[in-house]
Amino acid sequence: MELRVLLLERYAVMKDLREPSVRKHLYTLDRFREFLSATFPGRNPEPTLSDLDDLLVMRFLRWRAQTIHHGRLPSQSTVSKDRDNLLALATFAAKKRMRPSATEEPIEFLVLPNRPPVLKIPIAYTIEEITRLVQLARTREGTAGGQPAGWFWSTLIQAGFATGERIGALLGLRWREVDTAGRMLTFLAATRKGRQRDIQRGITAELAAELEPRRQGDAELVWDWCRDRDYHSLWPSMKLLCQRAGIRITGFHALRKASASYIAAAGGNAQEHLSHASPAMTRDHYLDPRITGRQSGLEFLPRLELEPVPNLSSPPERRPPPPPQ
Repeated sequence: MELRVLLLERYAVMKDLREPSVRKHLYTLDRFREFLSATFPGRNPEPTLSDLDDLLVMRFLRWRAQTIHHGRLPSQSTVSKDRDNLLALATFAAKKRMRPSATEEPIEFLVLPNRPPVLKIPIAYTIEEITRLVQLARTREGTAGGQPAGWFWSTLIQAGFATGERIGALLGLRWREVDTAGRMLTFLAATRKGRQRDIQRGITAELAAELEPRRQGDAELVWDWCRDRDYHSLWPSMKLLCQRAGIRITGFHALRKASASYIAAAGGNAQEHLSHASPAMTRDHYLDPRITGRQSGLEFLPRLELEPVPNLSSPPERRPPPPPQ
């Protein structure tokens, strides 16, 4: 059985995976196929159950870490995600005692070394950058999701910063969940990562006033990007907006990080705002120290009582050599 078939017809169904998770697994299988094509010329490169072998998967992960894709080497977290995706498929197949063929033994559990990803310093948009993005977004022409593009982008960015919600939940928001009078957005569990709880988040009076005139039917999506565009084109469009605004970082998740960072800097509960179960997740992955401030160990260390530094600008005194003995 091909791993792509296992993913789409069994694993994704039994695990009730959402589309973004399925796409991430498919990306891993695409890279695995490239590895097999380069390693075994002449064979069908499509990964199958037989390829879920400890040694082969480890060779793939090493190849993945050393192979340029889209103009750059993948990050360690990307390689770790590929590892986790293949491990999940192999574990599922092993538990189901699936066989590559009728004459072969069932798939065994993969045994792979655990390599936790490197924790990078979170980088968020600053308030000045978000302001530039909103102002530039308002000048966009044409339509997006059946709405004026300027309105679509400016309100989406403002809502992302105000609520700290993920882009998937924002795109799943419907007009029945928008209370402009109470300045509140309700994100249903069905549209949120984990799908465990509804949350409500406040919005500014300015955003509420900008949203209300474009209100549609209760069941209509507020930001219906996929009405007239491909889902994947949302990120290149955001990247282009950032480039035109002169902003180095791109993407929607930096809005979520900015929202959490400014709340933490003001003394609020960033973990609750992001609806994280773990404070470590918020601290390690979302709080930008440029916004929250950096604590230096020098604030707590005693000072060294040193003599003044000698003047090193003049040449050292040359002493005559000692007389011969």
